[in-house]
Amino acid sequence: MKRITSIEPQGRAESGRLNIFLDGRFAFSLAEELSARLAVGSYLSDEEISRLQREDGLHRVRDAALTLLDFRPRSMEELRGRLLRRSFDPSLVEEALTKLQEQGIVDDRQFARFWVENRQGYRPRGARLLQTELRSKGIDREVIDTVLPGAGEEEDAAYRVAERKARSLKGVDWREFRRRVGDHLARRGFSYETASVVTRRLWIETHGSDPSVPDDVGPEDLE
Repeated sequence: MKRITSIEPQGRAESGRLNIFLDGRFAFSLAEELSARLAVGSYLSDEEISRLQREDGLHRVRDAALTLLDFRPRSMEELRGRLLRRSFDPSLVEEALTKLQEQGIVDDRQFARFWVENRQGYRPRGARLLQTELRSKGIDREVIDTVLPGAGEEEDAAYRVAERKARSLKGVDWREFRRRVGDHLARRGFSYETASVVTRRLWIETHGSDPSVPDDVGPEDLE
């Protein structure tokens, strides 16, 4: 057993951490909220010391995760990667993330909805590109399928993406117009079918008539 001989603030008082001295020597630091049951003059066994240090490590990981979430929502896999890069104990990272998930603080489905809504609000893109982005964040395919935009939403997003491009192409013929608008939409992850519908709609709006060339270009023309 080791006797607690001093409990002192670590650095600035607002740091929220305390230095614990055992038998006259510094032993370890601890989050202030974990030290409430400690008192100078009491004793700690080796098991109690190990338990306190593990609880403190878990507290540090949780705080780091919450700080990351303050900036924006993140997926479970994204948080795991960021925390492991900071050299936290992998077992503590998994335990902290599991607790945050149980509390609803980390939720991949909510994150996926946020990601899609944010993208579609600021830089719209097609379902294919959204799917690729979400998979890179570690989101399961089953979850992705529930948040991707429907056909109508996809078409509206494609229209917003291509509208300015289309209005800059008033001097070109239908074949060139279709190729350039189609390429623009393909790069943003929209399907050939969606690009075809939106391109024709924009041609009519900007040129005032149906395309003069039959719509006989296949998907390879949009690559």
